[in-house]
Amino acid sequence: MAPQPGPVAAQPFPQQAQQPAPQPFPQQAQPAAAQPTQPAPQWQQQPGFPPPASSSGTPDWDALAERNEKAAKRGRRLKLIGAATAVVVLAGAGAGFWLYKKDSDKKPGNAVSASTSTSAGPSSSTSSAPPVKGITSPPTVGTLPAKKGPELNLGADAKPGTMSGFSGQVLKLPSGPDSFASTSGQAVDVNKSFTVSARVLVDKPDGNRSAVSQGDGQYYAYSLGRANNNGHDQWYFKVQMPGGGSAIAWSKADATVNQWVLLTGVYDDASQTLTLYVNGAPQSSAKSAGVQPSGNNNLQVGRLSSNGQWADPWHGAVADIQTWEQVLPEADIVKIVAGPSSPPSVPPIGAWLNG
Repeated sequence: MAPQPGPVAAQPFPQQAQQPAPQPFPQQAQPAAAQPTQPAPQWQQQPGFPPPASSSGTPDWDALAERNEKAAKRGRRLKLIGAATAVVVLAGAGAGFWLYKKDSDKKPGNAVSASTSTSAGPSSSTSSAPPVKGITSPPTVGTLPAKKGPELNLGADAKPGTMSGFSGQVLKLPSGPDSFASTSGQAVDVNKSFTVSARVLVDKPDGNRSAVSQGDGQYYAYSLGRANNNGHDQWYFKVQMPGGGSAIAWSKADATVNQWVLLTGVYDDASQTLTLYVNGAPQSSAKSAGVQPSGNNNLQVGRLSSNGQWADPWHGAVADIQTWEQVLPEADIVKIVAGPSSPPSVPPIGAWLNG
């Protein structure tokens, strides 16, 4: 079956000046003078428009070029019409979606508060950010006012009281899921330098224990406490690093039992260094390229968040918790050891259970 004619893009055609017809069309053989009765060979059909023959049997190349040019112009007109139709359809669809979205925003439950931030991505302001859903926590049964900062919400087994060795109020924590206290608001901004300090007493000789930490997310932001290090129970200050893992600064000596100890952790964002102080004396340092925030970044007393659950319950008592959003000078850290009679020159931004 002969190929069906179809559209052919316009191409430049060679002039017909003493040249044989272009290939691949076969040249038409001229009849010999000695054989006047031999019929002329038939034109071989090629795909595309059939070449019109002139009265002499030679293809009319000018007519073929004109026909191809008309076909090309018709193709261009069809493309322009198709493109214009597509633009109209897309514009109509966009207008319809806008009207639908505008209407759906008016429905109950879709209203947007004027104070709510609508920008995508994290914001430096926390005033309009929605609360983060943290780890589920047991209910609290009371509150303890802060000297500075948000109040402490007390778990059922967390008991305020007094204890020998510290003149002020302490929080007794017998361990267990209800033995904790936490704030509703952020303790410190861990995206910059900060210092956290607490006076702690542990009455169990073994086990990992967190006296003070921050955050209710998948993992803590920082923690002060005691843990096992190569067979030794030592004091620590550790932070959760962005991207996973932790950096830990350990005490030089083993942790003591049934004695009040002042633990101070300092994170210097400029040098990306964390340092632990025990009773005002520097112990060791570690490197961390930042500190990973944790959930609502609220203060946790007597526990820390780890792998999406509460862990390392404190067994003993905690008091004199203070936080600063800066690197506290060593001279001020030494002053904390003396107690309320010798306050540091830099006032804290948060203070709980102070004498």
